[in-house]
Amino acid sequence: MLDEIREQVVSAIREAWEDWLASDRNGVWRYKRSRANFVWEQIIERANNALLGHDAVHVIDGHETMKFLVRDTVLFRFKKADETGRSSNVATQLALAFHDHDEDLFGLPEVQRVEVVYKLNRLETQIEDICVVARNGDQIAWEYSLLDAGEAAVPLPLPEAKPERPAASIVKLRGAADGRKKRQD
Repeated sequence: MLDEIREQVVSAIREAWEDWLASDRNGVWRYKRSRANFVWEQIIERANNALLGHDAVHVIDGHETMKFLVRDTVLFRFKKADETGRSSNVATQLALAFHDHDEDLFGLPEVQRVEVVYKLNRLETQIEDICVVARNGDQIAWEYSLLDAGEAAVPLPLPEAKPERPAASIVKLRGAADGRKKRQD
C-alpha cells in the first residue's frame, strides 16, 4: 500500500537528514532529542509538500503531530527508531492508543496504523535503514525496509489470526490448578 509513495517518503527522510548534516546546529546542539526534532520537522515539511496533492494520501495535521492516511487503509506517522525498530514516545494516552489496535483512533474507520521510521548507524552519522513498522503495544508486530523494497511492491503483512479459543483454555501452566476439576469444599 505504501509502495506508490515509497519514493516520496524515502526522499523526505533522506533529504531531511542531509538538511541536518548541512545545518549550523549539527555538532552544536547537545541532545539527541534536539536533532530528532530538527530532522522530524524537515521530514514533515518535505513529506507534506510531496504528498499534499497526491490523490491517494490524506494529510491529517493535529494532536502535535502529522499523520498520513493512504487510500483510507493505512495511517502512518514519521519517527526515529532505535536499532530494533522501536520509536520512543512520551507515554501519553494518544501515543499509547496509536499502538493499541483495539482503540478507536481519530474517529477513522478501521485502518492499519504504522510508523515509517529511520534508523541511524551505530555512530549516528548516517541513516542505516528506513522501515515501515507495526507495533502491538510495546511489541514489534512486523517490519519491512523501504530501502530493500526497491521497485518491487511489498504488501503489508496481514495480522495473525486470533485463536478461536482464548489462550487460557489452550495454554496450561505447569503447576496451575485444573479449573475443570470440581472443587471440593
